[in-house]
Amino acid sequence: MKLEAKFYSENNRLYFLDGTELDSLKAAAIAPSSCAGADDPKTLYRVATPWTQVGLDEDSYNEEFLAGFRDDLKFLEQKNVFVLVEPAVDSPADTPAKKEDLVASFKHCARRIKDCTAVAGFAVPAEADADFFLEELSAKHKHYVFFSRDEELLKKNDKIVRIQ
Repeated sequence: MKLEAKFYSENNRLYFLDGTELDSLKAAAIAPSSCAGADDPKTLYRVATPWTQVGLDEDSYNEEFLAGFRDDLKFLEQKNVFVLVEPAVDSPADTPAKKEDLVASFKHCARRIKDCTAVAGFAVPAEADADFFLEELSAKHKHYVFFSRDEELLKKNDKIVRIQ
């Protein structure tokens, strides 16, 4: 299922397709467990999504968590509320293999929530290789916008949206 984009990014800022800005600097942080409670369509929500909950590698993906997360995101569609998935790296990503596992885990997460129109995109985790993360998640999710706090990454790519 291919979703149409609802947003575009320019100069590290986020816009609805009609040109109205959605302030990413005021994105409210919420946990996946309270995500269904988000209710303001004028607020972008950051869903801090723990890597350990998603699953640290392909042998440990938590399909029950991901199914519940998807259900909550589908509920947000009815309220016209938008979120960005912010990977919370709560396990060491201190080797190249673990960094690849991190990207693979959130690529799997993206695959599980691919039909959720409430998802504006993903934050690029500081622990991941940014180019690899962007390449892997963009391959099948062209409608996603990417977010970051990393000043170097933001300077290098003005299509990545700045978050606090």
